Amino acid sequence: MAPSARRGRVGRLARSGGRGKDRDQAEIERLRKRAERAEAELERTRAALDLVGKAHALLETLSESTGTRPGSKK
Repeated sequence: MAPSARRGRVGRLARSGGRGKDRDQAEIERLRKRAERAEAELERTRAALDLVGKAHALLETLSESTGTRPGSKK
């Protein structure tokens, strides 16, 4: 692309700046909300995983105290 053509494109982009900023701000807001939702879901997933780990440890302790092994039948 010729240098004069590039300058023309840059000039047009600079002149149309108002609407682009609104779109950019809307996109930033949309992505910020998406990130917040993802972080909240990650926190819930971590809490659920922690709970499952604790339940597993409790069941393992109960199993050991009764003298049974996981997967064995009485």
